[in-house]
Amino acid sequence: MFYDDSGHKLSKLQIEERKAQKAVFPNQISVGSFTPHSTIVEVAGFRTDAVKAAVQSKNLVAVRADLQVLLHELTHWFDFFGTIWGRKYCRAIAKAYRALERQTESEFPRLIELFDLDRRVLSPAYYRFTAPLKEPHDKNRPWSIDFACGAEIDAYGRMDESKPLFLVRFGENPSRENFARQPISPGALLEVRAIASEMNAGISAINTSREQGERIVEMAALRREFEGLIYNHELIEYNAAAHTLAIIAGSKDLVLTYRLAASLSFIALNMDDQDFRRIKVPERFKIFGRRNRVLLENHDSGFAFICMVFNGGAFDGDENAYISNCLRESNLDSAEAILSRAADTLAEPMYLSNPSAVTSHFMREAMMGPEICKALASQEYHLVTLDAVIRDLRAIAPPFMDSEGNFIELNNGRLDEFQPEMMHDAAHLLRSYTRNLLTGCRGFD
Repeated sequence: MFYDDSGHKLSKLQIEERKAQKAVFPNQISVGSFTPHSTIVEVAGFRTDAVKAAVQSKNLVAVRADLQVLLHELTHWFDFFGTIWGRKYCRAIAKAYRALERQTESEFPRLIELFDLDRRVLSPAYYRFTAPLKEPHDKNRPWSIDFACGAEIDAYGRMDESKPLFLVRFGENPSRENFARQPISPGALLEVRAIASEMNAGISAINTSREQGERIVEMAALRREFEGLIYNHELIEYNAAAHTLAIIAGSKDLVLTYRLAASLSFIALNMDDQDFRRIKVPERFKIFGRRNRVLLENHDSGFAFICMVFNGGAFDGDENAYISNCLRESNLDSAEAILSRAADTLAEPMYLSNPSAVTSHFMREAMMGPEICKALASQEYHLVTLDAVIRDLRAIAPPFMDSEGNFIELNNGRLDEFQPEMMHDAAHLLRSYTRNLLTGCRGFD
């Protein structure tokens, strides 16, 4: 299942260079990362030999943490290539590489466009704040919630009404005193999906134990671990989407809340132009005026998620009925129809003329988009599951770096076409070139 005799490995210099690359995708865990500019998945918490031994013993409890972080990071990769939002981002990265290769002044805007797009995956610090709570909260005493709408500040310090920001404000319960303000960024949707997949992997690992007592103890430990994350105010950006759903829908079960949020996030990340034209803006948000329309014109997936959750109202205990109601009350088609159109859109080739080895990498990987979208559309809650990765998605799953720095592949031969060393060097060069350009046009030192 896990092949590690490929001979592919980053040098010590390349490993140091990776440390300098700013993480663009959400990453609240320190033992894994996905770097979209290189498409490299690193799972530093994955002990290959230990996992192989556990697979042989048919008891995965001892490697639960290894599998959780693997599924977390693989979900980021699958969402990058298997969603409409990810395809747009992927195309922008490929165009930036082509601009880097040409190195002409007329191509400079492509690099700056990517820099700005990178910043919007997770919201810049200027637009969010968080402060310690006066008293602890939990699922039985959830945070209060309110909403606001602002706009980005442009390079000249002016409000840019073409780039509105929908903000969620969290407060203490019952005083409603604000302790955090947070845009629902694409990164928030990506992270809620990754955490839901991580939880699911942990539950799957626990269920391989033949001892009921061990299963009970491990399940309780898993819930404590994740409850500690969700009510950590310093991780509010990563958990904002789940908190919003829990408060609006009244869902108190941790695992279920993340699964419902993951399902709606996948739909939001796969909405096309007609979906954004149709979606109903909740009456409560009408006070934000024209900014609502501009958010939809900008295909803001975070705003779409909020609209669906708010329109869906209270969760009545039926997961499928809740998702269907969120869509119906938002004036949208069924999940099946939306995701079917998304797969058709992703089936359109991402083509760049005169491709290099690097841009060809993105074009080749993007070809897997429709298959990924269809596979996840058929999964319960649209999650990336351990079973799917070792079966339906195994042939296209990316290689990844393990705890020893070795590249592991799930499908023999995948690494040879992936060429991670080449992709790392390309990402490092892109970062260096862009940083140099920013010293001229943005005044960065």
